Amino acid sequence: MKTHLFAALVPLSFTLGCSALVDLDALSSGGGSGSGSGPVELPDGTLEFVDDGFDGEFELGSFSDTEWAAARLRLKASSLDGAFRSRVFDAGEPVDWTTFTWTPAGPYLKALPDSRGKEVGYAEGSMDMSANVLLLHLDGAGALTPGAAAMDTSGQKSNAVVTAPVGTTLSFEEGPIGQGLGDKLNSYLALDTISGDYDFNQGDFTWALWAKTESNCSGNKVFLGVDTGFSGPHLWLGCAPADFGPCGEGSPEGRAAGTFMSNFDDPSDGVPFCGASQINDGQWHHLAAVKKGHAQAQVVLYVDGLAEATLGTTFNTPIFLTGDDFSVGALSEGDFQAEGAYDEVAIWKRALGPDEVMSIYRRGGARLALRVRACSDPACEDGDPPFVGADGSDGWFVDPTGTLGPPTDMQLVVPRARYFQYEASFEGYREGDGPGLFAVKVHAKR
Repeated sequence: MKTHLFAALVPLSFTLGCSALVDLDALSSGGGSGSGSGPVELPDGTLEFVDDGFDGEFELGSFSDTEWAAARLRLKASSLDGAFRSRVFDAGEPVDWTTFTWTPAGPYLKALPDSRGKEVGYAEGSMDMSANVLLLHLDGAGALTPGAAAMDTSGQKSNAVVTAPVGTTLSFEEGPIGQGLGDKLNSYLALDTISGDYDFNQGDFTWALWAKTESNCSGNKVFLGVDTGFSGPHLWLGCAPADFGPCGEGSPEGRAAGTFMSNFDDPSDGVPFCGASQINDGQWHHLAAVKKGHAQAQVVLYVDGLAEATLGTTFNTPIFLTGDDFSVGALSEGDFQAEGAYDEVAIWKRALGPDEVMSIYRRGGARLALRVRACSDPACEDGDPPFVGADGSDGWFVDPTGTLGPPTDMQLVVPRARYFQYEASFEGYREGDGPGLFAVKVHAKR
């Protein structure tokens, strides 16, 4: 049976449309040899060990469904998960292993930046959160009760309030990035729209979120939506059954779908849309709907980073939503309630491009984590000592949320020893779409 490299990070029940399992038994017990590129001694006496190329570095490690290609360590094209165990670094004598860092190709397992931050330093996937008006990470522990708030970290303070019958609780669960929030059929989150951030007027906007549901989607189920009443905007993103108009006969049940209209009573206004993929399979999927233009507009629906519907349309009325009931898990005032879980709910007052949408998806759909060990024996035999993560725990090192760039030196909590080794876990949502690792660096002091 396969062993899950993220066992201390997320439970085995977490799924992203793939097995999410990595075969550590396929790795040699001790990884690679201790030969290869040796340490560099820095001016302060610190020893610096680096793997940032294949020859004499990554090539000396052990590969399980991973490879060195395109100047990075990555999954093989046919693999959804894999692992790499490094060569054994030899300091020549017992030393204190002090800091550890790695250079990922992009921000993996990392929440979107707060307060309209702009990421820098990644080779790919850096996110610019300009014009972001809502960001719900939905992280937490325990449960939320009616009246409790889920905090908006966009900087615009559009907090979401749990709306549900007395005695109802909404529980946090493992999400694609950190935690997600489970939503019951009789509950939803009501967004505060008093600030004017939801007055889109004739401008562009983007809605995005991770969602997981097993609902049959009959009658349409709304993940994010608002309806202002007669002659007003009718906007929603969620899932629909096969008989929803734009889906077409013979379509699979439970497809991503929605409607963007500026005037619900005008049949010439706006457009309904439907994707191609089934999303009510109990696995996490990333959805995004982008409106660009107004009198001559385009609406694009993305599922898991890929455009599945692109439609031209006309909006005849400006869209103003200040003071209206904008909801997560339902349309206004609890209509068309959905049942499932949500994570990283975000709205922008601009049209995100295809690369940006793909980058958001890959933050949770491509997963990279590492752990380390210090050994007194040059073989670093499997399990003796065990690998550890941050703080010396049995977890993993992941790219820290709350920073605007790649990981920097992270403190190690390992025993004083002569030898050092690391291993990395790679997971991808689709074949050929996993994370990339450029380099690993570790420091030690005598």
